[in-house]
Amino acid sequence: MKLTADTLRGKATNIAALVCITALLSACQSGSTTHAELAPEPDAPAFTSAEYGVAASPRVSNLKQVRKGGGREHVGKPYKVRGNWYYPKEEPNYSKSGKASWYGANFHGRLTANGEVYDMYHLSAAHPTFPLPSYARVTNKENGHSVMVRINDRGPFAHGRIVDLSSRAADVLDFKQDGIANVQVDYVGRAPVEGDDSEVLMASFRPGNADPASDGLASGVMVASNTRMDDRALVQTAFLGSEQTGAGMPGVRSLDAIRTAAPTATRPAPAFSMPGNAVTPVAFAPVPTPRSDLLSYASEQPKSRAFSALASLANGQAQAEVIEIGVLTDSKLITRIQAMTAQIGQLEIDAVPAQMGEGASLTLALNSAQSADRVVQMLWDAGATDAFVLRD
Repeated sequence: MKLTADTLRGKATNIAALVCITALLSACQSGSTTHAELAPEPDAPAFTSAEYGVAASPRVSNLKQVRKGGGREHVGKPYKVRGNWYYPKEEPNYSKSGKASWYGANFHGRLTANGEVYDMYHLSAAHPTFPLPSYARVTNKENGHSVMVRINDRGPFAHGRIVDLSSRAADVLDFKQDGIANVQVDYVGRAPVEGDDSEVLMASFRPGNADPASDGLASGVMVASNTRMDDRALVQTAFLGSEQTGAGMPGVRSLDAIRTAAPTATRPAPAFSMPGNAVTPVAFAPVPTPRSDLLSYASEQPKSRAFSALASLANGQAQAEVIEIGVLTDSKLITRIQAMTAQIGQLEIDAVPAQMGEGASLTLALNSAQSADRVVQMLWDAGATDAFVLRD
């Protein structure tokens, strides 16, 4: 059946009622909280530069609740990571199966590739090529659980994985303890830059063993809607609820502005009604910085525990943080970046494939004392707007 504009508006109205009721239920079931509640410290061994040879980049926020949105709308030019080229673009019919991993507390409060602040409690994810920000539906093929997530970061780039999920999303899809999962990723559409879409994403959850008519949602919620809402209508609801506000060049706030900005909501992260037989992990399993092959909770061997990454890191050499600057065609900008980065790291400049025309691909390996987040923002301000911190 074709969806007309009126039909979508009607669906969006129903979803708005659904997410409002869900928010009320979540508030009634939760205890009090404050803006100043701090994010949990990683329960992995403390990271020290003396032990691992590199320094961890500072967070832009150490609060449990961080501001939603506030980044930039970005697609970007093709870029190269370890010899492989990636071509960011919008693919409306994208549907792919592969491995998923997750990342948590050690990235909480740090900048994503589009300038948002990573929130381990938000339903978000990293993808190598999707527009930023955008929405994708991720389905755990082993248990059928499915949820829509906000794509606001780049990655993964190792071990054949196709998506990196937030700690919260891994919880919802029930693979957090395993570290990796076989998933199906389906592109849904663009996401609003501003606003808090937590409730809309919560409403998208579909338990694998639930009645399709109810999707496992609480009975009180089903008073608002007795049918499952289409993902396109959920996206429309997110745009209707967003706050379209301007920001700095190129749509990204300064680190000082991020640090001083108050969170947009006082309520805690929404609670999902999980199936009775779902395993709900009771502990996080973060790994130390810096961003390297070991930072996502994925292993080369299926079904291995996330904590195995810690032993691997302890037995190996940690790598410096790397910034993928991207393809630049302006020779003056390339010269300026060479001068800017001469004292802060090793700049690698490679030629681009002939079919891409002129230009060069730039990658920066930072010295241990440098903050990756600050260097990325410096590069954005200089005109290298495709730059992002490389997370494998």
